[in-house]
Amino acid sequence: MRKTTIFLAFMALSMSLCAMSEEITTNGFIFPEYQKGKVYFKNKQVVEALLNYEMISKQMLFKQNDQILSLGLPETTDSVVIAGRVFVFYENVEFFEKITVGKGSLYIQTNSTMVIDGREAGYGGFSQVSNTKSVNSFSSDGDGGQQLTHLTGNVQYRAKMSYTYWVKQGNKFAKISSKNQALKIFSKQKQDVQTYLDSHKVDFDALKDVKDLMTYYYSL
Repeated sequence: MRKTTIFLAFMALSMSLCAMSEEITTNGFIFPEYQKGKVYFKNKQVVEALLNYEMISKQMLFKQNDQILSLGLPETTDSVVIAGRVFVFYENVEFFEKITVGKGSLYIQTNSTMVIDGREAGYGGFSQVSNTKSVNSFSSDGDGGQQLTHLTGNVQYRAKMSYTYWVKQGNKFAKISSKNQALKIFSKQKQDVQTYLDSHKVDFDALKDVKDLMTYYYSL
């Protein structure tokens, strides 16, 4: 498959580029730094770029020269691979990470909320805040794009993370976050799955537990 620069490929595919006003320097990203990756399009086009996924605005970002740009028309992508990890676009909303489990795949929805952890107290230190405040709103840049809310330099932030796990059935995604949902998803082997759930304390918020359940199901 032909490879070209991210700029030419996106121009050829009429992709829209939305410049970000600033980078969040906290850990609201999947990766601490932009990583080498590839964007695979449904028309078999492949482009390379330095990529990262911003979990608050749900935007796939890439570096071009000194600019941070968001991936336009992500619904035209088949997958995005960053540092060996695979991401797929979900229902015109966001990217899920796709991991292989047994004979199937598990999709991870990652959510992040920036939380004010402290305010500058002088002499380079920060004081704890009594009322935790979440920062998760965005403002328009005037051209139809989105930019991150400005994060002031005298406030210390941390990213509050949460994960939701999904299984793909045909062309639809099903959330797996409870025993009842698991039994519905794995209905072809419902009795075996019920036995497994009765003998294992499955935490549906824990990736390892969900992977173990799926590994068992695909071994049947």
